[in-house]
Amino acid sequence: MRNKILMTLALLLTAVTGAWAQSYEAKVFDVPASWTGDETYLSAADLPKDFVQITKDEAEALAVPDGNVILIYDFEGENVKVLLFMSGTLIDEDEAPWGRGMFEQYQTNSNAIICYTAPAEPAEPAIDVKWDAATKTGTFVMPAYDVEIAPIYAPVAQWAVVENVQQLPTAIEGIYAGTTDAIVNAGTVAKIGETENPQGTVMYAVTSTNQATAPALDAFSADVPTAKDIADEGAEVLVWYYIKGADAPEGQEATAENTFNDSEICAEPIKVTVLSNKFDIQFTAANANTIEAGKATVTVGGTAATVTDGKLEDVKIGTEVKVTAKEGYKFRKVEAKKGGLLSIVITGATTATIYYVEGETWGQAIQNHPEENSAWRISISGAIDFQGYVPSAGGNFVDSTDIIDPNAGYTFQLS
Repeated sequence: MRNKILMTLALLLTAVTGAWAQSYEAKVFDVPASWTGDETYLSAADLPKDFVQITKDEAEALAVPDGNVILIYDFEGENVKVLLFMSGTLIDEDEAPWGRGMFEQYQTNSNAIICYTAPAEPAEPAIDVKWDAATKTGTFVMPAYDVEIAPIYAPVAQWAVVENVQQLPTAIEGIYAGTTDAIVNAGTVAKIGETENPQGTVMYAVTSTNQATAPALDAFSADVPTAKDIADEGAEVLVWYYIKGADAPEGQEATAENTFNDSEICAEPIKVTVLSNKFDIQFTAANANTIEAGKATVTVGGTAATVTDGKLEDVKIGTEVKVTAKEGYKFRKVEAKKGGLLSIVITGATTATIYYVEGETWGQAIQNHPEENSAWRISISGAIDFQGYVPSAGGNFVDSTDIIDPNAGYTFQLS
């Protein structure tokens, strides 16, 4: 992942060819008459704004007009320590600050000389660093001296933490292929300071389980992945993720408080199992008037479908299934129940298995699943019989109208 450098890129420029030669230009400074006898220390504020300090040696090299005084040296706090020269000759050297009235002792006229710098050569133009916010790069033209670059890097965006647990994306199980249901719970990014603004955006990419390394960044999206583009057969997929760090808000200068680097792509992707979206419909007629015999037609999603051995295969969730009786026939009753046969093993005087669909009565189970329950019978009175043995629950024989209860504790007794 590429680090994000703040837009306030700092460049420390170091000229290695030595300091430029300096020359000094003497300027006349009009000493205020009010300074006469004034013992207030001479301060930086009393001098012209472009007053500069020079050394004793530099002062002696200056051509000072006769009768004028030059003051030089450094500062003690805001007060000026001075060396006084008249016509290039040192008059006094005092390490303590002097008052304004010192000019009374040495002035032969109303002027003093102040030193100003004048560059010996034109100053080098400032380095112009052009920042490209889109690519997070800065460019400049290399000058005729070494340049030291000191970029300021943004911090890495962090995940929100609840009870010491990072709020990373997690898998959602039980999702069917081809649906728009999310296959992961979205991760949560930490906020910026005390604001409600996140430090970045969670980015996701979905690959097959054959993907050994993270995909390229252009494969990631801020959309939470769904099962929409996963084949109907279902599959096991990998979900990769990272935080794309937030840029400084528009109109604000980038700082370490409002700009964040991308996090690393997760080292271990989330493995999600997406269920097959192919289901079978078993048509079980209560009499001989079956669909296969031409007594009705079936469409799936508006397209004619062929029922084979009483079954339609590979029907997707949400698809409209329409059964239409042939002209001259009608349905007395059509029931749709959850498929997938359940079974109970009953023991006691003998042992047998009853196959049923949840919610069916004993009579319906025997009628609706004749092949599986071929050894079971329903008597004229409605009693249930298995080769002369009768199931009971709590001492009571079961009846064909009783709903099969897997928790009833059925046992066999002789009829």
